[in-house]
Order: sequence, then structure tokens, then C-alpha cells
Amino acid sequence: MKLWPVLTGAALAVALSGCADKGRDVPTPTLASKVAGEADTLRQPHVSGTITLPANVRLPPDASLTVMLSDASLSDAPAKVISQRVVLTDGKQAPFKFILPFNPADIQPNARILLSAAVIVDRNVVLIADSIKPVINGGGTKDQTLNLKAVPAKALPTAQRAPVAVPSTSPTLVTPASTVPAPTSL
Repeated sequence: MKLWPVLTGAALAVALSGCADKGRDVPTPTLASKVAGEADTLRQPHVSGTITLPANVRLPPDASLTVMLSDASLSDAPAKVISQRVVLTDGKQAPFKFILPFNPADIQPNARILLSAAVIVDRNVVLIADSIKPVINGGGTKDQTLNLKAVPAKALPTAQRAPVAVPSTSPTLVTPASTVPAPTSL
């Protein structure tokens, strides 16, 4: 009957030895990394540049950086996203280089194409571009610089309500019964 613990121990050893092999590293693309297929990205039309942060700002390891190219031609509709890249910063600090490819068929000759960026930490936008850059039709596509600035974190104001007058017929209306002052000691 001592065969059962031996077989369980052997099966556990085999299972754990399979987990010991690390395998090969898989390259994870970031804004500044060299990855396979980047040459293809450079051959197609793209907007490239640098993102800078204020000097006193350090990003936490879980921050994500979003760079977006959008068409804001229609004033009564939301901007249409043409290209977007979101990456985890993994503790890296600015400046960040970016290459944002786009499909020329998505761009009309008179379209207002804008480049923007933001940093998100814990689902909150903490840094945003201080200006939105017109690119492609209204500007260049190379060496664009986006300066990010802190988004002010302020509390939302509470609603101020006007005092409500109690009608004279209300049972909750309090009127003094007499002009005698209340006792100060019992």
C-alpha cells in the first residue's frame, strides 16, 4: 500500500520538471524597442516623434502611454480614430519615441488630422498633451514633439441648494410658544 505515495511523488516531480524550462524570450514591443517587422512599419506612411514629460514627473511601472491619430473634421461628431498605439511604460521614463503607422486611404485631402497623447495610471488620465498637433494635411509627419502636462486633480463641486422655506401651514413649522427664555440649569 506504500506504492500510492511513491507514484504521486513521481507524478508531481515530472509535472514540476516540465515547468522548470524557461523557454525562449518573446520580444514585447514598446515605443522605443526594435522588433521584427519594424522595417515594414517604416515603409508604410507614418507619423513619428517624441513625447516629453515635465521634469519633476516620474511614471510608475504600471503607467500606460497612448498615442493617437484622429480625424476631427466634423465639428458635430466625435473624432474618428485613424491609428492608435497603447504601450505599458514598464517603469521607463521620458522621452518616449513613437512611430504611428496609418492607412492613407483613411485620410481625406481636406481632413483635420490631429496627433495627441496621454498617460493613464490606475484607469485615470494623469498626463495629457498640452496641445493637439495638426499633422499630415495641416503639418508634417516626422519629428513631432508632444509635451505632456499633469491633469489637475480636483474634487467635483457639490450641488448648492437654496434654502427651502417651510410653509406656514406645515406641521413641521416651529413657532416659539412664549418669550420666556429656556432654563439654563435643571
